[in-house]
Amino acid sequence: MTTGIEAVEINIMGRVYKLSCQAGQGAHLHSAATELNETLTQMRQRSRSSNNEQLAVMAALNFCHELALEKNKNRQYSETMDQRIRMLQATIEEALKEQGRLLQR
Repeated sequence: MTTGIEAVEINIMGRVYKLSCQAGQGAHLHSAATELNETLTQMRQRSRSSNNEQLAVMAALNFCHELALEKNKNRQYSETMDQRIRMLQATIEEALKEQGRLLQR
């Protein structure tokens, strides 16, 4: 496993940003920058806005909303799995009790 920090240059809307990230994570940061660029380009085309700050805020809000939806889905999935595990555990425990009663006869 790689440790440490690496310097990464990304380009967002024609502007270069130099960032530090965990070593080995640069490709993920570039991928995120590409997704952000595509989102901002699409938003600029749809809204005809040339205000980069406004576009960035709108994109950030959209990403935060998507993240909140995914977190909620993951929480619901986790709760469902916890409930199923408890049901399976109770079923197994009941089967073991029944087997113990049968063996005692």
